[in-house]
Amino acid sequence: MPGTDVPPPPERTTYRVAYAVAGEPGVRRAEVTVVPGYSQESDIPRILAARLTGRPDGGRVVVLELRPA
Repeated sequence: MPGTDVPPPPERTTYRVAYAVAGEPGVRRAEVTVVPGYSQESDIPRILAARLTGRPDGGRVVVLELRPA
């Protein structure tokens, strides 16, 4: 239908992440999806911290391994 062209959704990239939380033993694993224009790879520690605590304090999270899912 003319005039109703809707752009495609942004390309999303999902990563499998192995990470550690400061002061806690062990390695955790998660999947994180980033959307260009909204988030990027460097945001992953803050995304994981927000999932854990509700606050984006990325300094508590250390990414050990990051690979596309």
